[in-house]
Amino acid sequence: MLNSPNKKVFEKKRIAAIDVGSNSVHMLVVDMESTNSFTIIASEKDQVRLAASIDEDGNLTNEALNKAIVVLKKMKEIADGLRAQIRAVGTSALREAKNGTDFVAKLYKKTGIDIEIISGHEEARLVYLGVQQGLPIQGKSTLIVDIGGGSTEIVVGQWGEERFATSLKLGCVRLTQGFIHTDPLGDDHLRALELYINTRLEPVLSEVERIGFDCAVGSSGTIKSIKSLVLGLTNTPPLQTMHGSTLTAKEIWTAKEALLRARSLKERKQLPGLDSKRADIIVAGLFVLSSITKILGIREWTISLTALREGILFDTMLRDGFWLQGDTSDVRWRSVRSFGQKFHVDEAHAFHITSFAVSLFDQLTFKHSLPSAWREFLRSAAYLHECGLFIGHTGHHKHTFYFIRNASLPGFTTREMQIIATIVRYHRKRMPRDNDEVYCDFDKEMQKAVNICAAILRLAVSLDRGRQGKIQEIIVKENSSSKMSLAVHLRATHDIELEMYEAAIEKKAFENVFMCSLEIVLEQ
Repeated sequence: MLNSPNKKVFEKKRIAAIDVGSNSVHMLVVDMESTNSFTIIASEKDQVRLAASIDEDGNLTNEALNKAIVVLKKMKEIADGLRAQIRAVGTSALREAKNGTDFVAKLYKKTGIDIEIISGHEEARLVYLGVQQGLPIQGKSTLIVDIGGGSTEIVVGQWGEERFATSLKLGCVRLTQGFIHTDPLGDDHLRALELYINTRLEPVLSEVERIGFDCAVGSSGTIKSIKSLVLGLTNTPPLQTMHGSTLTAKEIWTAKEALLRARSLKERKQLPGLDSKRADIIVAGLFVLSSITKILGIREWTISLTALREGILFDTMLRDGFWLQGDTSDVRWRSVRSFGQKFHVDEAHAFHITSFAVSLFDQLTFKHSLPSAWREFLRSAAYLHECGLFIGHTGHHKHTFYFIRNASLPGFTTREMQIIATIVRYHRKRMPRDNDEVYCDFDKEMQKAVNICAAILRLAVSLDRGRQGKIQEIIVKENSSSKMSLAVHLRATHDIELEMYEAAIEKKAFENVFMCSLEIVLEQ
């Protein structure tokens, strides 16, 4: 059984969720009133068009960097003025650009905003989390489609869990760049665009059809823009709110006919109800939506104004103490266990090591003072530390490092997976060196935290070297002589000579990291 902290009592919190998307940068500042409700304090949006700013070599340009710096500085000033905790995520453009990591590092240096680059699967999960907070879909099997600038996220979820989730490179900015080269629009380009979209969608949507769904939900700017265009075309007064309203298949065809008649950009900008800033990319976005509608035979879509940003908000609350329980409702723990099972980890041993590592982390808080997020990274690393044995024993810590670093674990960002992978990398053999891969990209504070977690994990692994679960409990005590005493309680009278021998070796790394001497004492 894992030694988990007591669940926190909810505390009202002000959070600024920033979505650095391929088309726009959005910020939503809210007061979280409970774990499932909030009040909006401020919102901000600027079009940066990162997806359109990737050069021929696959790098984001300096011009894009300067635009993003201006926008994010303004958002940081607003969030700081409101005393809001900032959490920012980057999506398609940042995860695909060759210099995405370096770009984010420069943004952090100039603005103080630390952007997490998330995987396509994680983006889809957060969209689902956000949508289900805003619409009563918990008891329904729901298809959710979010058409962004660089990618389209497709999720089928039920009872709060994704049954299917994927991210396709079918964003409206990306497709516009790739296929719309003339003004006015050319028939050949439009046919090529539609064929490309259908070719990419059909294998994915066949899986969606196999699973089945009760209702279809659309989120993001594309579907809202199309609904607004339809209202303008039919001289219908604007809705008080689009959230929860519907967009029918018939209305989509109406919008498509109007856009195909308005071949030039100038004509599209003059269409009633259409935001002129979206006139250049709306055709591609509409083609994606119309293809999904036609292939799946969808009669109507429900529009959601909650999506990725709201998903960030609720995910942040879950991260801040509400998800560190290790139970079956924790999406991160489920994803860790599922990943470990793919590599046939010895679960009894994995749980034993995880229990030791978490217990040591909790008891050593007075020495390391790490935030609770690192407890979760250590817990995940401890459970997964032997995945590399799937290939072989030699260098299995390096194999595990590679597996986790390149994995897509729902609930974790790319950086968090790098942290978990790096902790595992140093659970045996030597400790980190400054120029080691991935480790060298971490700042000093993060490197220090990795060292602490690695030292704890090494000691935990040594205490079950025989893989028989002989040691029942670990109790850390601080002696008056400035020494730390590790008391190991045995199950009955088992011989743990092997474990004591290995622990004596691993305590050196522990002593170096914690800058103290360590005494290991047996207590019967």
